[in-house]
Amino acid sequence: MLLLVSIASPALGGSDYGDKDFSVRLPAAFVRFTEVTVFGGPTAANRTSGAINPASVGWFSLPDKLGLVVTPSYSQIRLDEGTNINVISESLTWDTKKFGTFQPVLNQICVNRATTRQGLEFDYEVKTSLLQWGKRFEKVGIGASLSYTEAEVVNNLGPLRVSESHAENYRFRVGGLYEPAKNWLIGLVTEYGFSPFRARALVPTLGGFVPVKIKDTQEQYILRPGISYEYAPMSVVHVDYEYGNYYTTFDRLQVHRFSGGVQHSLTQWLYLRAGAAFDARGNIGWSGGLTVFMAKWCSLDLGYLCDMYPELRPEFGRSHTWQVALSLRF
Repeated sequence: MLLLVSIASPALGGSDYGDKDFSVRLPAAFVRFTEVTVFGGPTAANRTSGAINPASVGWFSLPDKLGLVVTPSYSQIRLDEGTNINVISESLTWDTKKFGTFQPVLNQICVNRATTRQGLEFDYEVKTSLLQWGKRFEKVGIGASLSYTEAEVVNNLGPLRVSESHAENYRFRVGGLYEPAKNWLIGLVTEYGFSPFRARALVPTLGGFVPVKIKDTQEQYILRPGISYEYAPMSVVHVDYEYGNYYTTFDRLQVHRFSGGVQHSLTQWLYLRAGAAFDARGNIGWSGGLTVFMAKWCSLDLGYLCDMYPELRPEFGRSHTWQVALSLRF
């Protein structure tokens, strides 16, 4: 989760989230930046991918000799006002057989320094280290993750630096899976995160710009239950609900978000996915993707997401996200 305190200018209209401060809207969008839509779909009840639920990384035992999976991935979030957010990830999944499955992940985020609707040049740089663990006990799976993030957000108006913030973020996530009956799977994820930050900004007054300094801590709570049903081998439908509470001393944002989708097997080597999401404010987005198993040891995931970050519309407009992930098994 990343933070920018938008002191220099108020958010413009054009989105139902325009009534909330950017300091609580950006973290609400950031939690989904690194959720790459891969095999099984974007659900807390995923059987294979721990992108949302850390318990999922240990649900299935890896059959390969070393029990290792290397997965580089890339996402580009293209926003209508011209900003492109590039997300690069590298993960290593290791099935120890006895002690569960461990998954260290590195994420890097950068932008192309385009201009927002407020006329400010937006610069955004993030580095994240994440460690996940999951283990299955017959019909129950448990998992946990810990992440550390360093973030910098800068707004410039021509040669003038209007605002600059630096933050360290700590997120703790716990997940569980339960198989109540054959082909059914229930997932639950809960998370707490906090982010101490320091910001400098120039505030416009009648006498000119006045420099200010701010120190604060942004906090967040997330609760996400989900359920999936496997109607055919590796063909799944899923439904999720997500509650998020993001707050600083400046503002508070509560998010109620619903999502659902389907993954369908066309052949043993080709799977198609489609999904949609909407929130309590009436914002709707949709997604599609596919997985191709090119060999037993190699698979490719492709995905597209349309308007999945309504929290960013006041500054950046609507979003179009392209994702690719390559998995190599050893």
